[in-house]
Amino acid sequence: MEPVDPPRVPWFSPWDLAPLAGALVLALVLPGLLRGLPDPIPTHFDARGIANGWTSQAGYPWLAFGLPAAIWVVLLLTGRAFVGSDQDPDGRKSATLAPLRGLVTLGLLWMMAGGLFIPRHGQGVIAWMIGGFLTLTLLGIVLMARQMKQTVLDDGRGEFYRWGVFYVNAQDPALWVPKRFGLGWTLNFAHGLSWVILVLLLLPIAIIIGLARTH
Repeated sequence: MEPVDPPRVPWFSPWDLAPLAGALVLALVLPGLLRGLPDPIPTHFDARGIANGWTSQAGYPWLAFGLPAAIWVVLLLTGRAFVGSDQDPDGRKSATLAPLRGLVTLGLLWMMAGGLFIPRHGQGVIAWMIGGFLTLTLLGIVLMARQMKQTVLDDGRGEFYRWGVFYVNAQDPALWVPKRFGLGWTLNFAHGLSWVILVLLLLPIAIIIGLARTH
């Protein structure tokens, strides 16, 4: 008897309806929000809240819908890339990304709409924009983590994880092992080479931070 592949979780989730609804609402109110604004519209601000980037009114819809859509696609494909692999054979782990994907995209649409209120109501709107985005993102992370706990990989390696995150098993010759929690791979920190790899991965970040402090 031939083995039967496990049923696959669908590509899309009810969480994807949240940004879709947000995009439809923004599309309806966008003409009214643009009416009376300067052309070009200030769309980027420095740390003091002073505008240092502008977008034409004709180009703003491409930014307002294009950026959230691009992020949504990246998050969708990131999760689906593992479906069918030994890490996520049925797509259950990929499905746990849905709350984060939907709420982050909705948060970006919130920021796109909020930016149009800055010329009318001042730089105080920026705090509401960022606060709303961070709140939605944090909620997405919490909901994703709750769902992901139900998909913890049970491959006999659980006892070798320190604090549930760091894999340490000198008897395992593998340098990289599938993550017990989430998607991707993690290092086996019982091998000295893993620390060399970790340093090499962190070195570019350290260099960038060092260069930023010298300017």
